[in-house]
Amino acid sequence: MKNNEAVEAVKEIRGMMEKSSRFLSFSGTSAILIGLYALAGTFVAYGILSSVKDIPGEFSRPVWVTIVPDITLLALIVFALSLSTILFFSARKARKMGHSFISGPAYRTFLNFFLPLTVGGIFSVALLMGENIGIIAPAMLLFYGLSLINASKYTYGSIFWLGCCELLLGLICAFFPGKGLLLWSIGFGVLHIVYGIYFYFRVERDSAA
Repeated sequence: MKNNEAVEAVKEIRGMMEKSSRFLSFSGTSAILIGLYALAGTFVAYGILSSVKDIPGEFSRPVWVTIVPDITLLALIVFALSLSTILFFSARKARKMGHSFISGPAYRTFLNFFLPLTVGGIFSVALLMGENIGIIAPAMLLFYGLSLINASKYTYGSIFWLGCCELLLGLICAFFPGKGLLLWSIGFGVLHIVYGIYFYFRVERDSAA
């Protein structure tokens, strides 16, 4: 009996330490939705890119410049939807768990996530301005993978492996630039959906139980 009480006490202490040092409000549902946004964005981007494929001098500078605003707007919309979804579901989960969404662990998680991501975004803009179009997709995957790995220290450890998968896809994409849109859709779309399903059934439901 005393051993059981000791084990329960250790579990309670461990839970309190995790709540105070780690961001535990991440939602698997948000990961699934982000993946769906990415796949929808890829579909629209493919349509935009296909509109210039029959034009002589495909992807020459004059032609590429005409579609940059559309691609940029599309990327911003997908990013805004993704960020809003993460914040909404994380805040809702925090309320259900009786935690404060605005906390030290949340600040550390988002800071470590967005710092590499912001650098990657600026770097991608520089590549776009320098007309290094083929490098943008692998750069986005690589910086996103680094962002996930960097943030995983302050939240669920399984996010580390998602980041590693993004890095691997980014490296593959660097060697096959013509497959950038396909690998981008796998990295930001399919992997998020798969991870979100895994997280919901293996982490969230177990925690709720």
